[in-house]
Amino acid sequence: ARGMTLHAWVWVFAAGNQRHNRLLNQPADYLGPVLSRHPDWAAYDNSGSPIPRGQDKPFLDPANPEVRSYLTRLMTEIVTDYDVDGLQLDYIRYPFQDPGANRTYGYGEVARWRFQSISGVDPMTLSPRPSGELDRNQQIQQQVLWDRWTGFRVQQVTSFVETISSTLRRHRPDLILSAAVFPIGEHDRLQRIQQDWGAWARAGYLDWIVLMSYAGDTSRFEQIVSPWLVDESFGSTLLIPAIRLLNLSNAATLDQMQASRDLPTPGYALFAANDFNTELSAVLGQTQSREEPGPTTPYAMALSRYQALQREWSWLLANDRLWMDRDTLTPWIGAVNDLGREFETLAQEPSRRHLETVEVGLARVRAPLKQGILIDTANSSYRLQSWQYRLTAIEQLLTYGERTEP
Repeated sequence: ARGMTLHAWVWVFAAGNQRHNRLLNQPADYLGPVLSRHPDWAAYDNSGSPIPRGQDKPFLDPANPEVRSYLTRLMTEIVTDYDVDGLQLDYIRYPFQDPGANRTYGYGEVARWRFQSISGVDPMTLSPRPSGELDRNQQIQQQVLWDRWTGFRVQQVTSFVETISSTLRRHRPDLILSAAVFPIGEHDRLQRIQQDWGAWARAGYLDWIVLMSYAGDTSRFEQIVSPWLVDESFGSTLLIPAIRLLNLSNAATLDQMQASRDLPTPGYALFAANDFNTELSAVLGQTQSREEPGPTTPYAMALSRYQALQREWSWLLANDRLWMDRDTLTPWIGAVNDLGREFETLAQEPSRRHLETVEVGLARVRAPLKQGILIDTANSSYRLQSWQYRLTAIEQLLTYGERTEP
């Protein structure tokens, strides 16, 4: 009735929570129902604890085939036995570590055995900082082995994402797969949580990557997301920034929503429903569209975004606040209107031919916006940049639609 789709949210490798234990009157060291039944499925830190120092969650060992089989069966059950439109992977990583302080993780029984079988070394004997007592060659050898151990753990997560993607899509080709990930630098991320989401995105294992870009103000929010949205490309996978509502004022929430609209991304996520309070709902009710539920297919979404730009351009032109050279303006207006009709055709009758027509028209509309245009607004340079970003987001939806539309 509301035009919404429903995605199941799944903790993947995190298997328990000490905060939950308190609520359920369980002992603090209770590892949760799965690890209590299968203790050999647990991963450990380098001091032998399943819960990393200073944290509150034990993790499954991603290198254990029984763990992978269990999780695959569980997720297959979710998408085949229940009417969900998508599945989001959370905790699709190892827990946070600090290699510089020699706090590392991933030493499950199977992981250690598998790594030793391919390297000849028990990873428990390795250190991210080789001892100064070793000579130069020994230090280099130790560093190589440590990097190999890090790569081994990264690959356990990545290969599981690949497996779950191919398995679930065999059962549900229309399923939308996504993951909640940390938008921190790649080198730091691989060292600290072994989460190579850029590789997953570029390989097309997932449909959406949801960046946990939680920030207390818009400046920080843009600082977190811009490197990924502006400077990187992830093929047909959509990157979606997330706004954390907890302890965020309504004004800051709206500001981050607007910033997302002006960045090259097709949307944003709000986390979480528990923090979606009555006051915020009232504000959104007053400021957001009251039209019928919006489209959910990529080409229809691209049309809707383009029509919003058309309305903005039309208002500026009607109020004599947008200028181009006349020899450029007249054909540009014609191209804008032609593209609107071509978008409508594509949304109603998806085809490769209609998509190519829209792509050509989009390039024709976009070119004059890069030079020779004036806008009578206080923030004209920001407005021009936001148009380019919004057109990029439309292009992303077209690329995504090419992969997902029938």
